[in-house]
Amino acid sequence: MSKLEPAPHGFEWNALMFAAGRASKARTIVTWQVAAAVCALVAIAFACAYFARPPAVVERERVIYVDRVVEKPVDVQPAPLPLPLPKPEVKPEVKPEPKPQSPSPVSPQATTSTSWVFEPSPERGAGARWLNLRNEVLTVGLSVLPDHGQKMPPPEK
Repeated sequence: MSKLEPAPHGFEWNALMFAAGRASKARTIVTWQVAAAVCALVAIAFACAYFARPPAVVERERVIYVDRVVEKPVDVQPAPLPLPLPKPEVKPEVKPEPKPQSPSPVSPQATTSTSWVFEPSPERGAGARWLNLRNEVLTVGLSVLPDHGQKMPPPEK
């Protein structure tokens, strides 16, 4: 057995390419790591500066003048009672009741109604026509709408 030699190691193409790629990008990786570290340090510095600053307190001196009127006690004499004003005599107006032109068998209470008054229902098919017109406007455009407006003359120059 002493005369036997170990088998030579085979060539590994994948390992060689992996090592070459790692060696070629080592500098780029270090650059990005340094850039990330700098950004982290700047963020920490800004956070420390933000939280460590003293609170901003602004003191302003303002002079406010207040007028205070000191009232002197005055001897108040009771005012004489006012005389009652004369009341004018007004006669209420009497309106004559309107007389019906023709006798009607219906009593006046029956003419007053407490029910709601609604507008008449639209004609049959109005909803369908509206939906068709809406669909045409959506597909073709506003040119399908009827023009009921007045035609304005062009502006004079």
